[in-house]
Amino acid sequence: MRAAVVCGKTSLGGGMRRILFGMSACMVLVASGFLGPDPCSAADTQTSIVSQTLQYFSDLKKYVAKGSVRVERGDAMADADEMTYSEETGDVHAEGNVRYDDASVSFTAQRADMNMEKKTGKLYQADVLFKEGNYRISGGMLERKGEKEFSSTGEARITTCDGIPSAWCFRGRDVDLLVGDKMTASAATLRIRDVPVFYTPYLMAPVLTERQTGFLMPLISNSTSRGFGLNIPFYWAIDENRDATFVLDTYAKRGIGTGMEYRFVEPGGIKGDWWAYYIRDRELEKDFVEVRGLHENRAEGSAGWFLNVNYVNEKDYYREFNPHKEKQILRFLESTGEFAVPFDNSRLYLLAQYWVDLTEDTGDIPQRLPELGYVMHYTRVGSFLVSAETSAANFWRKDGVSAQRLDVYPRVLHTVGSDVVLSQSVAARGTAYAYSGHERTDDNLQRTAIEYDANVHTRISKKYDKVTHVIEPMVRYHYVDSSENNLVVFDSVEYYKRTALLELSVLNRILVKGRELAAVRITQPIDTDNGDRPFGPLVLEVGIRRPLPVRLSTTYDVNLGEIRTVSSDVRVPFKGGSFNFGQRYNRAKDIMVFKGGFTVKPVRSLELTMNAWYDTKGEGLTSLTAGVKYSSQCWGLRIEASKRPGDFTMQVMFDLYGITAKAPASEKI
Repeated sequence: MRAAVVCGKTSLGGGMRRILFGMSACMVLVASGFLGPDPCSAADTQTSIVSQTLQYFSDLKKYVAKGSVRVERGDAMADADEMTYSEETGDVHAEGNVRYDDASVSFTAQRADMNMEKKTGKLYQADVLFKEGNYRISGGMLERKGEKEFSSTGEARITTCDGIPSAWCFRGRDVDLLVGDKMTASAATLRIRDVPVFYTPYLMAPVLTERQTGFLMPLISNSTSRGFGLNIPFYWAIDENRDATFVLDTYAKRGIGTGMEYRFVEPGGIKGDWWAYYIRDRELEKDFVEVRGLHENRAEGSAGWFLNVNYVNEKDYYREFNPHKEKQILRFLESTGEFAVPFDNSRLYLLAQYWVDLTEDTGDIPQRLPELGYVMHYTRVGSFLVSAETSAANFWRKDGVSAQRLDVYPRVLHTVGSDVVLSQSVAARGTAYAYSGHERTDDNLQRTAIEYDANVHTRISKKYDKVTHVIEPMVRYHYVDSSENNLVVFDSVEYYKRTALLELSVLNRILVKGRELAAVRITQPIDTDNGDRPFGPLVLEVGIRRPLPVRLSTTYDVNLGEIRTVSSDVRVPFKGGSFNFGQRYNRAKDIMVFKGGFTVKPVRSLELTMNAWYDTKGEGLTSLTAGVKYSSQCWGLRIEASKRPGDFTMQVMFDLYGITAKAPASEKI
């Protein structure tokens, strides 16, 4: 005989101890604490129980259901061989092939003792799945402390993988899992296909959260110059707006490095990111130090400041300890600090800049320590726009000429026309110097200049069905009459000298359905002060968006009949990836460098990349990098290799999705 009861209309008969049919709807609470609040408290939610036999013991106030018990309420369902419910305590005991499932959690167990009110209890020989993030915890005895928290005093396993054995899992004692917060365990091992590969006496890791204190996945590397390397980062979520990362670097051949990064965000536009790193190089017998920092406090409409610090104590730091090409070829490091006070249409500022030459051991770089300036933005006065810049700067050189400089630069702009637009500006410039460390130290050197700039341009367009061709011709004349051109150079102000330059330019644009497809600009400068060779380099610039993204820039010396510079970048997209190619050529500096690479995904879970730089005028292959990225249902693997003169480095990074990284969108459960 099979009994079925639906929350609804029947009532208990007085004094009955054994009930097969006709029981109160509330008896279905044998569905246990898994089902949440009292089902009879919600008139629009039905709860049903189906079993072979169903009993009520009035003296114990207990319900017992046996034989293929199934309880359903809303989207929740529980199965067991036997269930017992106590009215007085709200305790539920389920035994034999216990199964439970709802929208967020499902589990299986041999036995379960739960409290429906507190949503707490114990599961035996259990396997619990949190559907958000696919987190799984299993063990001989799991204690449920809340809706999303389970712990075990005995041994338990945690993973985000499907399948048996799982691709990876953490196994340990005293395990605690709080989804949305963190997991902890003692005597923990990381297992790959149930084979232990890593042991730690204590484990703490974030679980389904953007920011949580704990160890991040280590980075493993091997280099011919540094030896075997292990990078172990620890992340500290200090507060909602502050965090820090501590790094321990070990290199078999070079030594042990330590680093720390601190980040914060405050109300009012205040934010910062600071990094410090130190390593004692045993092989070179050097101490390497790097400090980077960015601090901004720039509230809109009020005084603000920023500080950008970049410092290394040894010029070869990036070459020795940074595998990235863009860092290895840096020529200068710049540190800048500025305090600014904004007004309605102007600002007052105090600026300092310090440069470090990473290539040449020279003290000839002019350091701006400091500069005080005032900038008035363009302000309309009738049909004219007026602007001005004034600065007083102190330039210091360790070796070479230092100076104090005062520069005043007012400008007036006027524009007229609609179809043909004429823009004209007139400016005056006065600059005064006081040198030190120079043969003209006693001179009061001054420079005055008058500048005139005129620009005439128009726009002609023709539409052909879905294609529009736009031609924008332009003629520009730039004239500067300066009283002094033989100046020590500190920045671009000193290049402001006698000029009489005429520029002829034509821009061609192709638009399809209003979107730019390609643009080509040709510019010919003519220096009318340059005697019998007035023509400057002819400049060609090309930009194409489709079908192949292309950027090209080249200069051609019309006097000598030769190409002076060429810079190009081409990207060839295809289904599942792209190729890229580029080159840099400079005849005067004898530079010819090629670069190329590809990104390809032969299957959804695999991505391959490679990039190479080849110097035909110098070292040949200066850099070759290759990478493989594999993403599975619950884990990922990244392998990166880089080759440069004197070193070959390989790095390996594992991602355990849900623990060290979020799963790719296509792999999420």
